[in-house]
Amino acid sequence: MYLHIGTPKSGTTYLQRLLGRNRKRLAAQGVLWPGRTWVDQVHAVRDLANIHPFDHRSADVAGAWQRLVDEIHAWQGHSAVVSMEWLVDAKPRHIRRSIETLAPAQVHVVVTARDLARNIPADWQEDTQNWSTCGWQDYLAAVRNPESAAIDTGRRLWGQQDVGAILRRWGKVVPAERLHVVTVPPQGTDPQVLWQRFASVIGIDAEGFGTPPKTSNASLGVVSAELMRRINTLGHERGLGWKASGRILKQVFAKRVLTKRKSREPALALPEDLYPWAIEQGKRLATEVEETGAHVWGDLAELIPDPANAREGITPDEVTDSELLEAALEGIVGLVGEVNRMLEAGQDNNTAPSQTSKPPFRLSTATETAKLALLRRARRGGLAGALHRGWRAARYRVRATQRRITRPSR
Repeated sequence: MYLHIGTPKSGTTYLQRLLGRNRKRLAAQGVLWPGRTWVDQVHAVRDLANIHPFDHRSADVAGAWQRLVDEIHAWQGHSAVVSMEWLVDAKPRHIRRSIETLAPAQVHVVVTARDLARNIPADWQEDTQNWSTCGWQDYLAAVRNPESAAIDTGRRLWGQQDVGAILRRWGKVVPAERLHVVTVPPQGTDPQVLWQRFASVIGIDAEGFGTPPKTSNASLGVVSAELMRRINTLGHERGLGWKASGRILKQVFAKRVLTKRKSREPALALPEDLYPWAIEQGKRLATEVEETGAHVWGDLAELIPDPANAREGITPDEVTDSELLEAALEGIVGLVGEVNRMLEAGQDNNTAPSQTSKPPFRLSTATETAKLALLRRARRGGLAGALHRGWRAARYRVRATQRRITRPSR
């Protein structure tokens, strides 16, 4: 039994989608990828670790770990793989329960790890997609001095990225010969290298597996990430709850719309003056991994940032209002388009043709009108006002569209 527990931002989404898309090929080699979809593994880990957020019904989570375990025990092949990065900071009681319930299967723990110079910027931009209002400079200060920081951002990051501590925690239950660290290759390396290393751990032939799209869980550019942070700040001020808006803000606005701007925006980078500190931390992590006796697939030197990659790039604090406004305009229009497509899909799937008397709202008829209206609002009330009023206008338009789609014909 192979438990791939993370760390976050270390190619986990790439591996999960690759495994999910190739479950039949895995089964042909004797490996089970359990659950109907990967979401079943998410539910199982929620159940195991008592994580019960608002966005999943309790019925989906209750008993999900045991259902996954039962499926694994019933498997007639030689092994199974579960991949869920929330396990990386599992508490000791949850670790013990996972091992005990999977017995008599021999459990191996797999940790994928990437250097901090890449993970720290990736983690901050991901936070902006999860309702965080923490600025870039405050985030960096908290990461460097987590115990003295007033915010828990730094403590959370180290809880998920301190590979030595993670291995020591799991190593209290799992022997060193069944602990594995897969290092993420340097930037620019073919993603297949990471897959080949992972496949070697679970004992299968890596050839012939179809790969997921390159855009899997793409990061935001620096302008879009700062835009998300400011939207979060305004949302907090206006009482907009994450429970009500998180799915549309993250999964639609950020993941589907703003990620399309990535190639046109500068990427966020660790400040050049922090590289010596990041290199020191990378060396510490590599040494601690070696001391645990875990098997290493790759090269521990890859956990140490390369000083040749250090550069001074634009920071979120340097993003201008005009850059934010451009991203906001594109984002809101793109959001209307995405919502329109979802409404049309819902109509196609759930609504009989006789129930609609008018064609649904089309993005092409509103794009220029929305842009001009937002520009006028921006000139009158500033960027924050434009964003807020633009959001209300878009929400009104979507609701009006939905009423037209669902209104029965007379």
